[in-house]
Amino acid sequence: MSDLQKGFYPHGDNTFLANFSESEREVLINLSEQIIELLAERIDHHSNDPLAAMVGITSHDTPPEDEVLLRLLPNAYSDQVDASEFRRYTESTLRQKKQAHAMAMRTSLKSATDGIVEIDRNGANDWLGAINDIRLALGVRLNVEENTPEELQLLKSGDPMHGVYAVYSWLGWLQESLLEAVMNGRQ
Repeated sequence: MSDLQKGFYPHGDNTFLANFSESEREVLINLSEQIIELLAERIDHHSNDPLAAMVGITSHDTPPEDEVLLRLLPNAYSDQVDASEFRRYTESTLRQKKQAHAMAMRTSLKSATDGIVEIDRNGANDWLGAINDIRLALGVRLNVEENTPEELQLLKSGDPMHGVYAVYSWLGWLQESLLEAVMNGRQ
């Protein structure tokens, strides 16, 4: 089995490798950059409190209007008052954490030598978070909550969502390979 068919695999005690073609690297870099941009902070015009700004408390207490952002930054509570208060205290930090995962993924892809990405356990956690966020975003675009996998597999090759579904599926396989590599590396 070639490295391309393996996805990620353990290499030593705390290192994981994957070999990506140039086009695969470009797709992953592009998707990670889109997530980074999407998660850019909302401008907080209402907070003049320097302490609140320093610790990441914002005046934003409503969920994002964009459906992808809403999936990435969902309400933590069904009660709107509790959800709003929780969002004020956590959204900024959550955005930063998700952006950091995507940035780490992008950095390791950009610094790959001959398409070989090498990450440690922390890098694996970053990649797992970034892949998950990218798949959540693609899942919203594919409307996976309404469409069954069988329906998505039947998309015609001319349908723009056909390619999106192919990437979504590939990322699921890649994520699984990384999870298996991490779990096998612990034995």
